[in-house]
Amino acid sequence: MLRAGRFRHRLLDDTFLKTQGPVAYECLQPFLSLWRQKRLSDVEIASIYIFIFAFLRRPKDFLGGVHNEFPIPSSNDTALRSETFLGILRESLPAELKQAKSLRRFESPRPFVDFFCSLSWRSIPLAVPKSIIRWKEQIYPLDLLITLPTPEDVLNMQAQGRRCISMLVEKDQILNFVEEGRDVLGFIVHDLIHADHFFADPEKALAQIEFCRRLRIVVTFPDIQQMLEEDDSFRREFHYLMSDMNSVPLHLLKTFKAILLGFYKRQLHLEMTAELPAAAEAKFTHFFQGVLAPWKLSAEQLIAAQRLNTAQYKGREDGELLHQALSTNFHDETANLC
Repeated sequence: MLRAGRFRHRLLDDTFLKTQGPVAYECLQPFLSLWRQKRLSDVEIASIYIFIFAFLRRPKDFLGGVHNEFPIPSSNDTALRSETFLGILRESLPAELKQAKSLRRFESPRPFVDFFCSLSWRSIPLAVPKSIIRWKEQIYPLDLLITLPTPEDVLNMQAQGRRCISMLVEKDQILNFVEEGRDVLGFIVHDLIHADHFFADPEKALAQIEFCRRLRIVVTFPDIQQMLEEDDSFRREFHYLMSDMNSVPLHLLKTFKAILLGFYKRQLHLEMTAELPAAAEAKFTHFFQGVLAPWKLSAEQLIAAQRLNTAQYKGREDGELLHQALSTNFHDETANLC
């Protein structure tokens, strides 16, 4: 069996974009038309989208064998069949690819999404088909977008217990690199990987949702708004925390404090490893205490939070205090509190 791929942000190179990007765009059109007519589900069109790019990228060997990483529940009778999908795809493919050997396995009445997700995909982690199947089963609450959401959009969705999947379909997006130098395949793969990271453990998902709800309040603070306007590094790091970081809440809080502290150090032209002068340290301590207000920490928990990322941090003792404040008990978390 083909080894499951490790994700790279850029899955399509410049040559692909120039030579196969137009082909991918044309292949997508009949399926997008069916989707807009609501004859294909969001899960089906997202799977088709990935299939087309993955196939055109490596038409001889884009798929591996059947995996056993997660179960594939059967789809209902209205699901798109593999043979139907293949017939539509072949109509748009160049002549030399219509009968590609790698496509023949889809000459089957099996539901397309079920069959596709039962296989390993070259250079793409199994977290991606897993998210698709969990989405189909309505276990992962995902929303398909054809736009790029802002960090604020993503934070708001996460605070509501949802994640977004961006499927970019405009021709100029398909033929070029988009945000952060990613290609469109890399973008949707990235979103599906993060969906699995976010929702795979229901308890941790709930804790991240609660963290996002409080962070959404913090974003509205005038001081934070001013910091976002003044400091490009702070804005980039804070937006990452808001929209692109999946972890347990204690680690999120550590990162949050480090980002805030970094702003203070840049204001004083200090190295990130340097300590703040006493006056600045007192100012930061007061500021951080105010920023933590949405979490409603006890006095003891607040002191533990102030010790985060310092030599005074009391490891497991402080970790347990903050863990209790930020989340429910995780079966595997107590070993990683220090």
